[in-house]
Amino acid sequence: MTAFTVLMLAAALAFGLAKVLKLPPIPLLMISGIGLRLLADQGMIDISDDLLREMTQIGLAMLVFTAGAELSPRRMRGRAKPIAVLAISQFFVLGTAGFGTALLLDYSVIHALYIGCALSASSTLVVVRQLQQRRQMFEPYGRLVLGVLLLQDAFIVLLMVALLKLPDGAIASALGVLKTMGIGVFALGLHKWLVPWITQRLQLDDEELMLGSLAVLFTFAGMAYLLDIPFLVGAFFAGFALSAFPMNGLARGLLGSLSAFFLALFFISIGAFLSLPSLETIGHSFVFIAVLLVVTIILVSIVAELLGYSTRAAVESGILLSQTSEFSLLLALTGLASGQIGGELFSMIALITVTTMTLTPFIARERIAWSLMKIHPRYKRGELHCETMTDHAVLLGYGRAGARSIRTLQQHGIEVVVIDDDAAVIRKLIEQKIPCLQGDGSDKEVLKRANCRRARVVLSSMRRSRDVILAINYLKDFPAKVVVNTFEHRETEQVRAMGGYPVETSQAAAESLLNWMEANLPKAQEAKS
Repeated sequence: MTAFTVLMLAAALAFGLAKVLKLPPIPLLMISGIGLRLLADQGMIDISDDLLREMTQIGLAMLVFTAGAELSPRRMRGRAKPIAVLAISQFFVLGTAGFGTALLLDYSVIHALYIGCALSASSTLVVVRQLQQRRQMFEPYGRLVLGVLLLQDAFIVLLMVALLKLPDGAIASALGVLKTMGIGVFALGLHKWLVPWITQRLQLDDEELMLGSLAVLFTFAGMAYLLDIPFLVGAFFAGFALSAFPMNGLARGLLGSLSAFFLALFFISIGAFLSLPSLETIGHSFVFIAVLLVVTIILVSIVAELLGYSTRAAVESGILLSQTSEFSLLLALTGLASGQIGGELFSMIALITVTTMTLTPFIARERIAWSLMKIHPRYKRGELHCETMTDHAVLLGYGRAGARSIRTLQQHGIEVVVIDDDAAVIRKLIEQKIPCLQGDGSDKEVLKRANCRRARVVLSSMRRSRDVILAINYLKDFPAKVVVNTFEHRETEQVRAMGGYPVETSQAAAESLLNWMEANLPKAQEAKS
């Protein structure tokens, strides 16, 4: 009981420091675990390995259970092909890159396999948290990323079972994979038919829902144990079985605090199990981290753009997926328990996982994506020199209404130049022989190249108000009218005060709806009478 109390105090201290220092709590939790191990080795506290092992297993079960509950396949409808292509490409290319790099660094084949598998999948919890904070869970690229995570988790679960059973022979390995697939099919059946039926037909209170969720978790863990595969595989598929709406939201809300509690103890226990890595191991860790970041961002950006996603969506997808997974820790723990890897390699995989998880919130920022987009290969051969154009219209951002705006302006005999930072949009415009420039609509040099000073009108659909302000400031002393698409009343007043002509989206949509109703409802009423 005393040892458990010490773990809880260490978790509270780590969370408190994380809040004060405004840092992610995971590395501080692991540092707390390392500190506890040093104190235990000095005989100052008594924490048994059995307790740490139990906390690790329980915490990891909650970790993969929570990850599975976030991955409902219903969110990915209509995107099966791009999801499959991107997931398979990233998983196998990144896994091969990690495997090859490990061989070059003189790791054994089995160790290189573990490293390659650990690098090949991205963290569901980290990515989902980022998408939720940005409110992008249901955007096209958000659904793409979630679909990729679901397939990657399924791949790594199967590979983990195959690696674990490999010492027993190829037949045992294949049989373990088949058993895992059987549990997956059973979970899919529950997800598709039973869980929605229960939530719709039975009026369950919060306590019953929580107990039911835990019962599903223990049932799947028991099935995995009986089938002689890691019980954590069962925990993942239990979460997947409950991932259907509205059960996933209910499970997340009811089990959120419980999950956070055990996850804190899990990362402290992981820290306590870590052996102090050598300088060579630390150096190798940073090599693998560099490979992970570079390969993931470049590969995902290229593949997603080829699949029809915009450059920005492709780059943001690559950044979001550039970390290792909680399943990497599960894989490493499984290999450590089976004796296939040692403590040094386990510590390296844990270091890579925690470091990349911690880095993601810092690199998955808008300005990082914009910086990467600026070095994207451009299509200047199709761009036009617009410095001599006059009395023309300039579109700052193609947006959803770009095609209609261009068509309307051209019908009135007004030449149009489009400025957009998305290389995919620029390529499309070049193919349509529409004058365009790739760049930032708030950049003075880009505005100068489009000769905005002599334009008749500048139409802005840029999302960030800061960019709009920069563009208006540049053009305020020139005759061009600046028409700005705004989203909030505050932005509308700000644009008007600066001399621009705001068009508030919500107001315009309401006026359009009212005009349509006035024009069509009387006709419908006459037809009915």
